[in-house]
Amino acid sequence: MKKVKKLLAILIAITCCYCNNALAEIEISFRFNDAGQKEMRAAVDEFERINPGIKVDLQRIAWGSAREQFLREAAVGEGPDVVHIAQVWTRSMGESGALYDMNNLIDKYGVGIGWNDFISADLASQDDGTIHAIPWTVDTFAMVYRKDILEKAGIKEFPTTWNGLLEASTKIKEETGSAGWAIPAGSGPTNSIWFFLNFYWWSNGWSLIDRKPDGSYYINITQEQIAEGIDYYKSYLDRGINPKSMLNVTNWGAQELIEGMVRGDFSIISTPENVMVQIDSAWKARNPGKPNPFASTIHPKKSVTFVGGRQLGINANTEHPEASFKLIKYLTDEPVYSKYYAGMWPAQKKLIKQLPQVASHVGYKNQLILARSWGPYSTGPIPIPTMWNWVGRGAGSVFIGEKTSMEVANEIYSKIESELK
Repeated sequence: MKKVKKLLAILIAITCCYCNNALAEIEISFRFNDAGQKEMRAAVDEFERINPGIKVDLQRIAWGSAREQFLREAAVGEGPDVVHIAQVWTRSMGESGALYDMNNLIDKYGVGIGWNDFISADLASQDDGTIHAIPWTVDTFAMVYRKDILEKAGIKEFPTTWNGLLEASTKIKEETGSAGWAIPAGSGPTNSIWFFLNFYWWSNGWSLIDRKPDGSYYINITQEQIAEGIDYYKSYLDRGINPKSMLNVTNWGAQELIEGMVRGDFSIISTPENVMVQIDSAWKARNPGKPNPFASTIHPKKSVTFVGGRQLGINANTEHPEASFKLIKYLTDEPVYSKYYAGMWPAQKKLIKQLPQVASHVGYKNQLILARSWGPYSTGPIPIPTMWNWVGRGAGSVFIGEKTSMEVANEIYSKIESELK
């Protein structure tokens, strides 16, 4: 009898040990697409330390392959539990059935200080309210300028209106020989003028595509207003304050812009923060010990820029939705941004205000507060790349004198009107 009791005790101990090990061996996978694999691994290690029942397999994939790879896997019941996606992918991925419905998880566990605090929440959810991802990081354009060149031109404060910026650029050219706002005016498929035109239009309350309360889409701009924006940027070329060479530059982060700012050939550009980081680094390498002459600020007229960014979704095929959501909650908390994902802005307004910023980069923080998601541009019936191409090519034809701004404005308006019908 003693032997039987001893054997039962051993079996119970083994069973308990097995159960405990099984609980400790819940494993989820997280596919991360950005650089900074080492730092993200450290963040995940900390998550495992405070959540001993969950192990995380951190995977890596390039952005260029991420979307199609995940969709192929999800279609056959495979893929990572937690997926890192561009914010403009979420709605289509959710509609295809690849992403998990998070509404119950959010209701049960909460996220951040509340759903309304997230930037680009509209792109993370469907029209029926189904939430398919949590916004994670955001980025935008800001104005970057050379303080020393503006001071030399007698400009004490950065202009706050579009006409003020034009006049300041003219004065800079006359007084210093440097270009004022160097605007990449090329008309290729990935042109920058698309962004700058929308910044101008949005700051005036105009929009190529907008949405009514009943869900229908409409054009919220006139042909004359489209032409006004194009004429504004053309005036920089006509006055000779934006070099003609900029007609060959399409990319907002082109080496010509970085070099021009470091050398002082240009005094102002509009660009994402990662480009300003490159400018800072190039200046420091060539001018050791000298103070950094660069600063950043918001666009004129308290301009509304777009919010670019990333989101975190859960695979619809996951066997561990709660553990996956627990990881997402952790990744969207303040310590991850300040300790491990430094240099990336959180997609939560409250955290953006809380996080410290390098003084010269404060313009990005202030611009993000004013930024908007692509919204109706992204959810509407006309793909953004299609409108991007129309606007870029049209503006380019005006810049080189091939067409008038009104001709192009009428063409753009008619194309959008036709597609909406």
